[in-house]
Amino acid sequence: MEPIDIVVTWVDGNDPEWQRKKAEYTGVQVKEGNTDARYRDWGTLKYWFRGIEKYAPWVRYVHFVTDNQKPDWLNLNHPKLKWVKHTDYIPEQYLPTFNSHVIEWNLHRIEGLSEHFIYFNDDVFMIKDTQPSDFFIDGAPCVLPVISPLYPDSFVAQLVFNNVYMLNRNFSFKNCVRKNPQKWLKNQSVLNIVKLVLFGRHDSFPGLGNAHIHQCFKKSTMQILWDCEYDLLNATCLNKVRGKEDLTPWCITDWQILSGDFTPKKLLGRRVDSQTEGPGGAVDYLLKRKGKIVCINDNENELDYVRHMQLLIDAFEKVLPEKSAFEL
Repeated sequence: MEPIDIVVTWVDGNDPEWQRKKAEYTGVQVKEGNTDARYRDWGTLKYWFRGIEKYAPWVRYVHFVTDNQKPDWLNLNHPKLKWVKHTDYIPEQYLPTFNSHVIEWNLHRIEGLSEHFIYFNDDVFMIKDTQPSDFFIDGAPCVLPVISPLYPDSFVAQLVFNNVYMLNRNFSFKNCVRKNPQKWLKNQSVLNIVKLVLFGRHDSFPGLGNAHIHQCFKKSTMQILWDCEYDLLNATCLNKVRGKEDLTPWCITDWQILSGDFTPKKLLGRRVDSQTEGPGGAVDYLLKRKGKIVCINDNENELDYVRHMQLLIDAFEKVLPEKSAFEL
């Protein structure tokens, strides 16, 4: 089995020096898609590391990517931990950056990163045992393609629209499906098969659903995208904060799917909102461990951040109470 690494990105939005630098380069005005909720820390990072240690002991290295920031409790001497600063891998012309897309689009440049790696945001947690085959099988990333026609009615949908435009410049959807029909049909619901029959007859790619959990990437795929779409990616990476013209790294997964480089496998978990409570909410999902992985997503509409943060920390203390070797 080839080695598999994990990459996780983190920012401490409460850091005064980071705030000063961000204001210097981007101004202090609130921009769509770049509000404070995109940068604030929920105090749950230690549980991210506890989950990796307990439920993914097979991982080779964890690459912890920050803008020269680290929590005081982090054990930098852990043999599996690689602390990666932005200046270590992002080209100088794009720095400093406060745009998550820039940080993500250059991950393949991290020194020593394995060809096959799993990318996590810091709000995506492992809460059950996992195996390498949950993420890659015979070198192919595990993902279930679900056709999701795009309605660009929001900032995020606009970004996905940019992705779909780029992908349609490079692929015929009809040909992609015809080359790998068994992959497109395996493990699908009846509804998704119907959508595949309807849309799979056309050259135009309608878009796929983007599950906001982990993503299984190959470094070589990222390099191919840079080779094919340098101008678009360069323009994205020159933006100091997220802009409406950006390409998002979700299209790395889509590119792998359209290339036939994937293994159809159902999701390991799902996204829940930080502000949701009761049955089906974030705390309920955690305590009942309804999946192997969960994304607890912050958003601009969070009205009770302090209380919900404490509820989540209390739940994590029940699910992952043991201190990990990543902690001092």
